[in-house]
Amino acid sequence: MNENHTITLVEIPIGGRGGFMWNRLHGEREEICEALLKDDDRKELLQARLRQVDDALDRLMSNADSLDDLSATLH
Repeated sequence: MNENHTITLVEIPIGGRGGFMWNRLHGEREEICEALLKDDDRKELLQARLRQVDDALDRLMSNADSLDDLSATLH
């Protein structure tokens, strides 16, 4: 049996509050990745934050948490 785990654009929340969170998280993720390339002094802190953002994106995609719980996780 072939399981396809590819996320298509239609499956990504693109509107409303879910879309806002998705865009916010991806924006922050990009900033963190850029900072990781430039800043060795804060590497551990940046990696920890990147894990938090990635976990939040995973939960948003799986609808495991409400958006309020997701927002609280990030603060």
